[in-house]
Parts: sequence; structure tokens; C-alpha cells
Amino acid sequence: MIKFGTDGWRGVISEDYTFSNVRLVGEAIADYIIDRGEQDKGIAVGYDARFLSREYARDCAAVMAAKGVRVWLAAEILPTPALTWEVKDRQAAGGVMITASHNPPEYNGLKFKGSYGGPASPEIVAEIEKYVHRLEASGRTFPKIELPAAVEAFLPKDRYLRHIKDMLDGNLLAGFKGRAVFDVMHGAAAGYVAALGKEYGLDLIEIRSEYNPSFGGVNPEPIEKNLAALREAVLKSGARVGLATDGDGDRIGAMDADGRFINAHQIMALLTKYLVEKRGWTGGVAQTLTVSELVKRVAGKYGLKLYETPVGFKYITNLMLSEDILIGGEESGGIGMKKYIPERDGVLLGMLLIEVVAAYGKTLGQLLDEMMGELGWFYYGREDIHLGEAQKERLIETLKTRAPAELAGMRVVEINCSDGCKVYFPDAWVMFRASGTEPVVRIYGEAGSQEKLQNMLRQAVQYAQSV
Repeated sequence: MIKFGTDGWRGVISEDYTFSNVRLVGEAIADYIIDRGEQDKGIAVGYDARFLSREYARDCAAVMAAKGVRVWLAAEILPTPALTWEVKDRQAAGGVMITASHNPPEYNGLKFKGSYGGPASPEIVAEIEKYVHRLEASGRTFPKIELPAAVEAFLPKDRYLRHIKDMLDGNLLAGFKGRAVFDVMHGAAAGYVAALGKEYGLDLIEIRSEYNPSFGGVNPEPIEKNLAALREAVLKSGARVGLATDGDGDRIGAMDADGRFINAHQIMALLTKYLVEKRGWTGGVAQTLTVSELVKRVAGKYGLKLYETPVGFKYITNLMLSEDILIGGEESGGIGMKKYIPERDGVLLGMLLIEVVAAYGKTLGQLLDEMMGELGWFYYGREDIHLGEAQKERLIETLKTRAPAELAGMRVVEINCSDGCKVYFPDAWVMFRASGTEPVVRIYGEAGSQEKLQNMLRQAVQYAQSV
């Protein structure tokens, strides 16, 4: 059964993710759009730099166009936020992005974007799944069809970069002193970052920008273990800041001048500081359950209302559509902000971090140390363990119904099982959450020291494997 997870449908190429299944999902989306009477509003279709993404996109576009839906198809690889902007600019009924985001290279996937310019809401996803399951139950086959002549091609780069430039402070960027290194991880943002660097006269190096569907053997997720190439480039070139975005260009990671990794929580905290102090913006702070306590402390410092959601940027998007949200983000590096579409954008966020360094005249690491010296030190980590479906379900059910009074040698004071299970201790926390797209349980944790964090995560892994 085709299942949409936290951020769309993903599967292993040639196993779950086949041309036939892509065509099935394309027809289901077309039926959904037609039943809403929005076929003339159209659908924008794009694709990332993964293996066969272009071909999957063409098949999906062909099926929808053959059903009578107006379709615009990208003429080249593009980042997911560029596709989202096409939906918004064209006032389309929605968008389809062929991508598996940060997943390993053997995966591909499909994201649906809402007409408002952001990830599909849980309600939209549930509706589309009904159409998918109806077609699955029909027993039909979904043969390849030729791309109809009515499908319109579009070039996304200039339109998308115009929106990013509207969000940037050109004077600050033009005054940036030093070098920046931007790692696009062989993903869809290749060339886009370099174009922006040239626009503002930045000494900016783009690395891992060659087309490589195997991603050089490294998962295209901008977390520390995958960014050895960025660290090497930063240290070798003497850069003031290193930046990275994932396979489809919507997530962000960073590296300080000394090679220190700056994680997504710390980035969100630093951007909140910058937007409040330097731009004078206000609004709430929205974060998923897996985000660091540091972000809460920063929100408290500036008197900003805090919102907490389940995991998945679609929940942040819902808040951004209904509330005055200054910034919203998730542990995996997806961060959105006001005065933009309710979407993650790693290219925009990377340029804003260059602005942060320019505005304060300090490196990201220096700013972060000052912040944590004032608000408290937080050490964050994540372990991913492979468990079968039955084991995953048993672990979460055990935590819900027979939760331990003590874990990792610490007293359990509260458990929140609204999305996975987050276990709170007197001065730390650990969270267990089954992935919606992989046979994996992610274990997140945060403590006041690195030693305490590592001990807690080690014992949490042992607990998960033993249940």
C-alpha cells in the first residue's frame, strides 16, 4: 500500500517506488483536483537531482495532463522551494515535486504542495491518500503514456531567485568580509547558490555541485556526519562561514570558521535573534516536539509566544497560515519565516546566515557561545536505529502503556506521546519516534553536558532494542 509519511510518499526505487506507482499517484492527484473543479488552475511539476527523477516527473505530468488537468513541467532540476514558488506565483491548484529529500540515494519520492505555497496539510494528504487507495483497490494497471503536447515547460531559476532577493539585505551582503563555502551535497540547489553569490559580489565557493545521483556515497542530509567535505573546505580556504543544504534544497546546516558544526536548533535560535534585534520583526515561534530547549529560551528572552507541534513541517505551515509566526522550524533543518511563503528554504536560510555574520561582525560560533552563556548550555543528539515494523510499534506502545519510572539512570517526570514518545527527566529529555518513510526509529535527546547526552542516548538505544 502506498503511504504518505511525514513529508510525502517515499520508497526504494524499483521496489515500492516504481513508474507504475508514480503514474497511479499522479492519476489520484488528478482525480482529487478534478473533483474540486480546479483542473484549469493547474498543477506545477518539478524534480530534483536523484536517479530517474526527471523521468518520473514526466510520467506523472503526462498522466495528469491526459486526465484534463493543466500542467506546467520544469525544464530543469530545481529545489523544492522553487517549485513551491511556481505554485504560488501561478495561483495553481497545487504542485508535485519528485524528490526523496534527504533520504539515501536508493530512495525517491513525491511531495504535494498546497495552493498557498507550502507543504500539503494533513487534511489534504489524507484526502489524496483516499484517491490513491481507491485506485490501488481497483486492480488496474497504469501503463506509460506519451507526454501530451499541452504540457507547458517552465524555467524556474530567475523567478525563484527574485523572491529570495526580496528577502535579503543587499547592503549587508555586499559588505560581508571574508569567504563563504556553500555545500549543496550534489543536490537540486546546485548553481542557485553560486548565482546569488555572484549577484552580491560575495567570495562564495559552491562545493559538491556536480550531478551525482549517488550523492558521493553520503546521504544528502546536512547533519554533521555527512559534512566532512564542508569542514575540510572551510578550514582549507579560511572561510568565515560554511553552509549546507540537502538533496532538494529545503533544509539547512552550518559550519563555523573553526570547523564546528552549527545544528538546525542553533541556527533557528540565531536567526530569531537576528530577525528581532536587527530587523525589528515580531511574531510567534513555532517548533516541533524534537526542537531544542534553547529555542524556547530565546523566545522567552524576547517575549515571543511559543507554539509546539508534532513532527513535520506541514504542522508549522498550518500555524504560519493561521497565526502571526516570526519563525518556525523542525530538528531536521527545515525552517520557515514570515514575509515569505510558509515553506522551508535552505538557499534563503544560508544567505541569511551570511547576513548574520556580516551584521554582528562575529562568527556563528562566537554568537552561539554568547547566547548559551546567557541562556544555558544545551547539547543535542540523535541516533537512528533500524527496527522492523512490529518492533517499532511495540516500542511506542510500551512507552504509552507501560512507561518506565526510570530510564538511563534518571527519574522520568513526564511522558508526551502525542507524536512518538518524548520522555522528560528533571534536566534533560529523550524522544523515541518511528520514521514514517524508513524502517527506522529515531532517538533524539538533549542534556546539559556532552557526557550526559551520550550516556543517555546509549542507554535509550539499548532500551529501544530490548523492548
